[in-house]
Amino acid sequence: MDGNQQVLPLAFTVVDEETYPSWKLFLQQLSRHVIRGRRGMCLISDRHGGLIKAVREGPDFVSPHGVHWYCLRHVCSNFNSTIKNVVLKDLCWQAGSEYQLRKFNRIMEEIKKHDVKAFAYLDQINKEKWTASHDGGWRCGILTTNMSECINGVLKGARRLPVSALVEITLERTVHYFHVRAIKAVEHTVTKYSHAQQSTSVQTRRQGRHGMNTHVVKIANRECSCGKWNQFGIPCSHAQKVCGAYNISAASMVKDYYDVMAYNNTYSKHFEPVQSEDYWDDPNFQLVHDPTIRTVTRPGRNQTTRIHNEMDWRQTRARQEAQQQQGDSSIQENMP
Repeated sequence: MDGNQQVLPLAFTVVDEETYPSWKLFLQQLSRHVIRGRRGMCLISDRHGGLIKAVREGPDFVSPHGVHWYCLRHVCSNFNSTIKNVVLKDLCWQAGSEYQLRKFNRIMEEIKKHDVKAFAYLDQINKEKWTASHDGGWRCGILTTNMSECINGVLKGARRLPVSALVEITLERTVHYFHVRAIKAVEHTVTKYSHAQQSTSVQTRRQGRHGMNTHVVKIANRECSCGKWNQFGIPCSHAQKVCGAYNISAASMVKDYYDVMAYNNTYSKHFEPVQSEDYWDDPNFQLVHDPTIRTVTRPGRNQTTRIHNEMDWRQTRARQEAQQQQGDSSIQENMP
């Protein structure tokens, strides 16, 4: 992700399938050509066994160099595949996306009341890897891999092309992508406690059923108890209000990677045109065709080879039925 919360393509690879060897090769090339010893890298992915094994064998996404966190959407999907309760799945999402620790603990207790096994399933997963409240600011507010999945739309139709054509169209669309991108402080009440440490309490304004909460803001530490400043790197509305009280520019409190210059530098690099094949370096390997995996052509539209899972199924009806069951049970409890 770049500083404007948009997808930033870094690397592509062509493999026959997602396996441990293919993930290992990809991460090795990513480390060599992209990461180059940089620290502070955060990889967000599903819990594919081959990927997890490959990550553990490399230095880039292992503390203290970086971290490997899980996509919350995939965690919820795997959770629902085991527990098979859409209401608990929604609570799982609420717990993972909550930035405040007290609210996370409250939701987990609610899950425990519903189903002890569901609570145990989530409790055995390292909380740093799937919850925003325990993240420590690595994710910058990004909980899922949804944004990276949209690259499939950019390359739609290209995956069925021959390898050379696939690489060429990927390069062209990436160049175009780079070219296109090249061309709320609400009413809060602030109470100062320490001028030296610039620590304050901020009470939010009531908005309907919400608001009237008190948060602690410490400008010197660049943190707010709401958790959003630490997660996103941008002062939350509470911090902005406190900055105004101390005559501090809130813009100076924003992380460097949101700076306009940093954003421009992201897309300032250029691509080199591809020479004729006659001038390519010797790759030192040979592509071998495997006729056993050749796709049999059939009349009509080609069927996708993507395996659909629980995340592709609409669960509106399941949620409605669960809510109806809860409503019926509450009516029976109130009956004399």
